Amino acid sequence: MRTSRCINLLILLGVYLGFLLNQVAAQDFRGKIQGLVTDTSQAVIPNATVTLLNVNTQVRQVRQTNDVGLYRFDFVDPGLYTVTIEAPGFARFIQQNVQVQSQGDITINAVLRPGAIQEAVTVEASPVEVQFNTTNVGLTVDSKLAVELPRYDRNPFKLALLHPGVVDTRRQEMNPFHSWAANSIELGGGTDKKNDLKVDGAAIGVGYKASYVPNTDAIQEVNVQQNAVDAEAGHSAGGSVSMTLKSGTNEFHGSAFYLGRNPSLNAMTDRTTRTNVAARNNIWGGTLGHPIIKNKFFNFFSIEIWRLRTPGSFIGTMPTDLERAGDFSKSLNINGAVKTIYDPYTTVFDPAANKATRTPFPGNKIPADRFDPLGARVMKGFWAPNRQPDNITGLNNFAATTVQRWNYWNMSDRADWYVNEKWRVYGRFSRFETTQDTYAPALSNSELFVSNGSLRNAWSYSGDAVWTLNTTTVININGTKHGLDDDYYSPNTLGEKRFAALWPNNPWYAPFDMTDFPTYFPGIYLGSTTSNAITSVGRAGFWYQHPGGYSFSGKISQQRGPHFVKVGFEFRHSGGVSLVNNSQWRFFFPATHTADTFISPNTKLVGHEMATLLLGTLGPETTVQKKPVREMQTELYSVFVQDDYKLGRRITLNLGLRYEYDTPWHDPDHNASVGLDLTQPIPEMQQTPPQMPAQALSMMTKPYKFNGAWIFTDEKNPYIWKTQKLVLMPRAGIALRINDLTALRVGFARFVAPGEFNFVPPPYSALGNVSFLEAPYMGFDAQQSPPSFKDGIPQSRFIDPFPAATNPLIPPRGKAYGRYFGLGEDNIAWANPDFKRLVNDRMNITLSRQLPNQIVAEVTYFANFGRNVAYSRDLNQMDPTIGYQYKSAIDASVPNPFYQYLTPDKFGGNLRNQKTVPLKNLLKEYPQYGGLWLAFKSDGLNRYHALQVRVQRPFRNGYNFLVGYNYRRNKSSVYYDEVASYRDQTTLMQSNQPRHSLSIAGTYELPFGKNRAYMQNLPKALDAVLGGWHLNGAWYFSSGNFLQFGPMIATGDPKLDNPTPWRWFDTSKFQKLPAYTPRTNPWFYPGLTGPATWQLDGTIAKTFTITETIRAELKMAGYNLTNRLNRADPSTDVLSSSFGQALRQATGYTGRQLEYGLKISF
Repeated sequence: MRTSRCINLLILLGVYLGFLLNQVAAQDFRGKIQGLVTDTSQAVIPNATVTLLNVNTQVRQVRQTNDVGLYRFDFVDPGLYTVTIEAPGFARFIQQNVQVQSQGDITINAVLRPGAIQEAVTVEASPVEVQFNTTNVGLTVDSKLAVELPRYDRNPFKLALLHPGVVDTRRQEMNPFHSWAANSIELGGGTDKKNDLKVDGAAIGVGYKASYVPNTDAIQEVNVQQNAVDAEAGHSAGGSVSMTLKSGTNEFHGSAFYLGRNPSLNAMTDRTTRTNVAARNNIWGGTLGHPIIKNKFFNFFSIEIWRLRTPGSFIGTMPTDLERAGDFSKSLNINGAVKTIYDPYTTVFDPAANKATRTPFPGNKIPADRFDPLGARVMKGFWAPNRQPDNITGLNNFAATTVQRWNYWNMSDRADWYVNEKWRVYGRFSRFETTQDTYAPALSNSELFVSNGSLRNAWSYSGDAVWTLNTTTVININGTKHGLDDDYYSPNTLGEKRFAALWPNNPWYAPFDMTDFPTYFPGIYLGSTTSNAITSVGRAGFWYQHPGGYSFSGKISQQRGPHFVKVGFEFRHSGGVSLVNNSQWRFFFPATHTADTFISPNTKLVGHEMATLLLGTLGPETTVQKKPVREMQTELYSVFVQDDYKLGRRITLNLGLRYEYDTPWHDPDHNASVGLDLTQPIPEMQQTPPQMPAQALSMMTKPYKFNGAWIFTDEKNPYIWKTQKLVLMPRAGIALRINDLTALRVGFARFVAPGEFNFVPPPYSALGNVSFLEAPYMGFDAQQSPPSFKDGIPQSRFIDPFPAATNPLIPPRGKAYGRYFGLGEDNIAWANPDFKRLVNDRMNITLSRQLPNQIVAEVTYFANFGRNVAYSRDLNQMDPTIGYQYKSAIDASVPNPFYQYLTPDKFGGNLRNQKTVPLKNLLKEYPQYGGLWLAFKSDGLNRYHALQVRVQRPFRNGYNFLVGYNYRRNKSSVYYDEVASYRDQTTLMQSNQPRHSLSIAGTYELPFGKNRAYMQNLPKALDAVLGGWHLNGAWYFSSGNFLQFGPMIATGDPKLDNPTPWRWFDTSKFQKLPAYTPRTNPWFYPGLTGPATWQLDGTIAKTFTITETIRAELKMAGYNLTNRLNRADPSTDVLSSSFGQALRQATGYTGRQLEYGLKISF
């Protein structure tokens, strides 16, 4: 009772503060300046006047030192400042060239000497850059690097990759209009898609996506936080990326620019496919910063417009002319022998002998009268082979050029108003819009080609106010609203006929047809999964997402003697419309269907995907589904208190506590679900139990349970999991000033990730990712597959995939199912009703030292100890030891005890329509259900350790640089094998992340010509040739990913001393694992990694002085200057003909591309 009252008091306090202050959530994006004022005897000087002057705006702020001689300026906008300190009887102290960075903490201690106030001691050298007062660990990319560093994607959030501890997890989408891109980074310890993203301190994230991403020329600075000890930081798993936009000044400043890329200047895009792609890009834009009222009111506007033609290629395996006609007599396997195809309808199965055989097609030819009409139509639609295949099997014998055409504009406007010395405000409006289609003339002559297109828009409004109540107390208020549109569209629809164009007079698809959205040629995959398909065509589905959010929060900060205390409140809301239905129509045609047996065949040698397609056989790999639009919502309330306590002149303690109340996901119409309660008996099944086959009863290792009750949400119980009411995040750190140039900082911070960031990969193929934007809506969602083979014989064909008489599609009934939803379904999934939020305990030990020439060197040990890591688990698995004991006997077909069982309103799944089922489907604890997938099972662990080295110099005297290195060890909970999964026994397993990362970046102005160190008085003609040159560049290196192997027979160490792309590891050490055999091989091998990747990007630029105030800059940028071929990891699929070969180029890399540009600045 007492705990409950405390929680309620905390919430009420937070609500009161929030409505009082109305400020946005997030650790503040601005910097701070603080210090101690003493006399020459080291006695403190109270009541000294400290003035902070912004050099560009001439705006002043004034503070007084307190009774212990301390002063502090908070909420300092990034920029150049001068600090002046005055006290009666002492000469003035003036510190010039104070460069404040985003989230920077600058210490300026002043020793005042006796003298008249008219006298002054001026320090022109910049203050020491070492942070002496905070234990946060992060990186700030200054304006020079942020704007001038070459980035192929021009996405400022990707500047986070300059932090060596950052791993990019989604290289296929990098541009600013790709809503996945900004948050697809790992900052150590499970922060992928769980980082807090901010622009000017305002949140832009919703779930795993980002809304508005600024254009590059609007960026002042980018800050990456790996560990924030400040309790103000939250709403993340520990990482954050924030950026500050430029503000106007007292002078009119602006720019206009153009950037272009021309295919004639570029190297081959992908040497592994030998394709040249016409990438012709045009980018232009401009900025304008100016005063509205000098020293008072400023504005900064920026705009950027793209006409982008992004290179790409389609590569796959096409049938030969013989194969189109059903003749596979010339089709070879990897050993050079004919790849024999077998007739699945001739299967003879002997369960007792653990054997199944099939008859090969005579002459390895399929008679024309055996062709499936729709399968034959698809075969005719395939393109003719046009390239040398990767091997003798004909793998990847076709390639075609594709060009994605992006039309994009990005606009932002920010106004800053300094009302008076005590009150300043800013407001910002930002928006971008994007349309995209795909140009592929070599593919558009076939109905199988569906060109990818999309609409991607985003917007953000934010406002902020800082009120200096008195010399020791400051209040900050801020609010924001943001959103995005992300929709799939292609002009290649099937038109008004929809699927009637493919299945005339057979509307089997009608129950799942979503007539509000276009219909495309269905997804065709020649393989058993999307990842191992040798070719995929058509379009399986679409997406339609319009999420957004708003937030506000507030804080009061006050200097109290040696204590600097902050108290604040935070609120966020996320929600909107979202639908991702990428598995609506998926048809799979694996080689196993035409192999010599259906019991774990060696498809590397026998069976052929093209033959399966011609026969049109379908199995449970194929899925179709229907989904409604989702409208999940969530809110977060938090309060925090932070005390930065100076124990003395050398020691600062950072102590904080943050409390968060996170509402579980909820649907405004209560169409979501709590899930399945397996403790409740099913009354009808207790009264009339199904008659289970004797074989099943004799094999089961535990008794059957005919339990289960599905629970939907309602007005009284709107949440899909239980609320965690007491979530506390302690923060503690100590900063030790060893001397004036050296600091030792130790910090600890607990982060508890909000449920909005929950994300697990698809538990089963038809479902898709389970996340806030892709939440399961069981009962309203419906998915169905063709039945399993009957003793190895297919039961469904492409021309009639869901026969009305035996397996019709069953339309979803929503809440009309009541407690009986899920009975007889293939798979169902729900969020863990006992879900616990991810907890990351993060710590760092950092030694910082300022070296000569303003260089700061840091060595950091960083660790993350994560718990409550979420994953998915099937609660209805067969005991694998049954298969190890009885082998293929469990594949035998037996009478289905649930055939026409009960009534459709009580037992409504498609299992009720199947007369027979494989015996193994009944060897589960809850045979009345299929897969029972619990998403967000939250008992996993993570252990991350890293050693980081950073050497950085801010831009001074014409150059800057940043060098970072990271060595990491990362482990997470996994199930080693199917037995461990069944028994729910996890193991801490190393990740596949590379051990080493290194990044080097910098800018250098050649020291010749006007305003440079040498030859300042050159004649104008010579200066036009020799002066104004500068270089910018970045080099990124990552050692290879550790190669992960699935279950197989393995003997010895497969690592080779001198691997080649065609033999990356010793494949002779591996064999296919026989069916129903336990795994014994390791996931990883020491030192066996994929190819390392590195890339050098650089720019050479020449500035011309047109007038005293107008300059022109010509530049040429090169991406992948060395034209290095960065290869993707080799195949680790033992059944693939490319097993052990690194044949393809890594995702996100291309051959060398050049970009030319002109910029006019004034």
